[in-house]
Amino acid sequence: MSTFSERLQQVRKEQGFSRKEIADILEITPRAYQYYEEGKREPNYDKLVVLARYLKVSSDYLLGLSDDR
Repeated sequence: MSTFSERLQQVRKEQGFSRKEIADILEITPRAYQYYEEGKREPNYDKLVVLARYLKVSSDYLLGLSDDR
């Protein structure tokens, strides 16, 4: 698993969101979101920004560029 997928899954679980809830926020299918957490795909810039804002962490944290949330 990549840093992005690990951190994404960790933050989602810590905050108590289901995969479906996050997929709905991103306007993608739950399967497409599952690929993010499995490290098979990565979101485009717009989706990354939505994820970071919704999960209240920095995009740098999700991407593994910083350990500061």
